[in-house]
Amino acid sequence: MAETATLTAETRTGSGSRQADKLRKAGKVPGIVYGHKEANVAIAVAADALDRLIRVQHARVLELDIAGKKETVLVRDLQWDHLGRHLLHVDFARVSASDKVKVTVPVELRNSPKATGGGVLDQPLHTLHIECSPTQIPEAIRIDITNLTLGAPIHVHELALPEGVKVLETRELVVVQLKLPGAEPAVAAPAEPGAGPEVIKKEKKAEDEETNEKKK
Repeated sequence: MAETATLTAETRTGSGSRQADKLRKAGKVPGIVYGHKEANVAIAVAADALDRLIRVQHARVLELDIAGKKETVLVRDLQWDHLGRHLLHVDFARVSASDKVKVTVPVELRNSPKATGGGVLDQPLHTLHIECSPTQIPEAIRIDITNLTLGAPIHVHELALPEGVKVLETRELVVVQLKLPGAEPAVAAPAEPGAGPEVIKKEKKAEDEETNEKKK
């Protein structure tokens, strides 16, 4: 499971793009903490520390220390500049171990097929929508394809999943297979209703982060 990391935050006052730009020039990322029927809290975190947690440690769940008060939060949304290099804003949603969250995780293939039978590797699903406790979010769904053979694809319902993890894609979808060159590849269908979007998204947004105040 993904390790829970710790991040220090400070409360911030003021609003608007000018205030946000001032924080960014000081090496900080403005953000907001919301959820669990508690008041929204406007915060700022060190840009380098957050960037390291996201890019290097691939953190999803954090222990956020806000002026000595610690809260367990899920990284719900990240906004980047148009080049995807610098973080502009972060949304944190309060969570507890008893919650169920929906996130997207990558599919990792391990090893190589012992015999391909002339087939080539085809992987229709590179990510999976899952539902689980925030403390049980896996870094990836890993599949050993050593015994993968032509004509015997691996479907969603055949995956060996970590305890407490439910995949939201249709059970009969092919995750990975061997197919003959020129054969039509399998088409990945959408996840079941309610699967939700990718938790961590790279996108540019012109509006100021304060629009997130509408979230409760």
